[in-house]
Amino acid sequence: MLELRDVSRSAAREPVLVRASFACSADVPTSVLGLSAASREAFLNLLSGADRPQSGTIRLGGKDVVEVRRRKGSIVRIGSQGARPSGRPVGKVIGREEAASVGLDGKMSVLVKDLDLPGRMRLGIAAALVEKPALILLNAPAQELSGEGRRDFTRDLGGMLGGAACVVVLAAASADEAGGLGGQAVVLESGQIVQVGESANVFAHPANLAAAMATSWPALNTLKMTAQDGTGRLSDGSTFQPPEGVVMPVAGTCTLAFRPEDATLERAGANCVRFVVKADGEAEAGGRSYLRVKFAGTSWLAPMPAVAAHQGAVVNAFIDRARLMVFDAEGKALI
Repeated sequence: MLELRDVSRSAAREPVLVRASFACSADVPTSVLGLSAASREAFLNLLSGADRPQSGTIRLGGKDVVEVRRRKGSIVRIGSQGARPSGRPVGKVIGREEAASVGLDGKMSVLVKDLDLPGRMRLGIAAALVEKPALILLNAPAQELSGEGRRDFTRDLGGMLGGAACVVVLAAASADEAGGLGGQAVVLESGQIVQVGESANVFAHPANLAAAMATSWPALNTLKMTAQDGTGRLSDGSTFQPPEGVVMPVAGTCTLAFRPEDATLERAGANCVRFVVKADGEAEAGGRSYLRVKFAGTSWLAPMPAVAAHQGAVVNAFIDRARLMVFDAEGKALI
């Protein structure tokens, strides 16, 4: 068990943790979202015992993590470059069983330097597991990956690390990493914990706008408006009448949001909400293609349709009303 109790730390004037308390079990991996690149590094330095918190304690297996760090091989860190390129064949680094567990079976005779980056990431994970450490720390493992390699790697993360006999903590740069790992999710905003729980539940029911943004990949689609008597007024002067079942504040600013994968350009059922949008090009994220669309001066992404819409085409976008989220002026989710 890795336990953080009332931990505070800042780096480069940026809060990393603010009086944060949570625990990471060896039974399930943990993803931490909401950290910038600099704060991810500072956060992992704390967890590895390379740095000390300004206040609070971090204990691994009941001992101060700095003390655990002194035991060689007890804490292993994996960055976004995976295993270091070398002239050794994969089979000299890991065994066949380990290779199969990370999808490298058939690569035993391949030199490490000849593996692509996704392959080196998989090898880095397998090599870490071979060491049987007490703690494995990952820093944005998919950050440098793209296309199918990224999609397949994030999809397999849970299978590669879910059965590890040690504590696994992922400092995620994006939601697809955390979603692929599964287990527990901890969402931070400016160093403060805003939500902790089973990953699937946190993704399905974000507590606030910050949690919704942290758990969306690609970026969350949002629409800011001013509510008045339950009706929203948009930035272009038009109005938005919330469909039945979608709660809006009586007055004040609010944000309507939904994830790109929850949109479709074809009506999927009677509970869909329709938006008339304008096609605005294409985008790629996480190994998938998306159509960029515009609505009321806001840019959204939707999964690419079977027949691509040409630039400027007016099309219908549909979102299941159960997938629409509304957040008040303070960012709190409205249920």
